[in-house]
Amino acid sequence: MKNALLVSLALITLAPIALRGQEDPAIQLMSEQPLFEVVLVDGTVLIGSIQEQSETTVVLVTLAGVTFELQRADIRSVAAASGSVVNSQFWRADPSSTRLFFTTTGRSLSRGEAYAGVYLLVLPFAAVGVTDRLTVAGGAPILFGEVQPAYLAPKLQVFRNPTTQIALGTLMLIGDDLNVGVAYGVGTFGSPDVAVTGGIGFGYAGADFSKNALGMLGIERRVSGSIKLISENYFLPIDGGSLIVSAGIRILGKSLTGDVGLAGLIVGQDEPLCCLPLLNLSYAVGRLP
Repeated sequence: MKNALLVSLALITLAPIALRGQEDPAIQLMSEQPLFEVVLVDGTVLIGSIQEQSETTVVLVTLAGVTFELQRADIRSVAAASGSVVNSQFWRADPSSTRLFFTTTGRSLSRGEAYAGVYLLVLPFAAVGVTDRLTVAGGAPILFGEVQPAYLAPKLQVFRNPTTQIALGTLMLIGDDLNVGVAYGVGTFGSPDVAVTGGIGFGYAGADFSKNALGMLGIERRVSGSIKLISENYFLPIDGGSLIVSAGIRILGKSLTGDVGLAGLIVGQDEPLCCLPLLNLSYAVGRLP
């Protein structure tokens, strides 16, 4: 069982790196002509570039090369499209890209962006972009009908470019006589569709910090417009070294995402514990005032 978990983890971790050696079809929206999402009053959604527009009409060329001359009276909304173009198809951006299953990535919410959701159906959470680099998240588990000690998780992005995002932060418990948490650094390397995230953290209680670090390795690989593969794994400095491994999928919508996966625990030389089901839901509420 232990060998099977380790082999599975290795395959999940190395697969996206091997695929990066092939031609990555994802092309980020950095074209000279930005793409727009046009929603018509009948509910039709068109993605393409706007070639011409006047007070009464909008000329849109779709990714398939089809030209539409639209009457403004037939248009409900026009907004910049956020995502990538893959094989002439538009893949929406992952609205939960600032986290894996639970832990954060090096990415940050933009100022005013926010989302809310629930981990494992018992841990409500929310996050908001205070600035383009400062994200604050928090939540509190609800067990046996009672709200347990809450947590607060501010994160500051200290470096970013198109392929690398690095952040520093802490996850602290909030409650009576509680002053414990984890201070960490995390980096995400790759594109929005294929990336590796690594982190290191130190637990603390008051002003005392642990001398033993815990490590995290995560991967994400977009395989379609609506599916992303995710693995999130931890090394814990207890009992001679313990591992938490997890893998699953994220189902992507325009604003709603759902995570489904399995997690296992390997403690020292003991028999691995498998498998804890993972189920998360998250909804991006858009920009706040």
